[in-house]
Amino acid sequence: MMNVKTFTINLELGQKILVGPNRKPAEITKIEWFERKGEIEIRTTKGKRKALTFALPYEVELAE
Repeated sequence: MMNVKTFTINLELGQKILVGPNRKPAEITKIEWFERKGEIEIRTTKGKRKALTFALPYEVELAE
């Protein structure tokens, strides 16, 4: 684990992410922002979820 001071994430349609307790691969198909709730929801090939309820694949490059 690493401690970080800032965190930036870019989500793109077609991006591969890992979802669920077994970290199954899924592809982002839609990104929606709900102004009233202030939440970002993503639709994937495995269903919908709030934006920060997924994991990034291990191959993702970490910026220093």
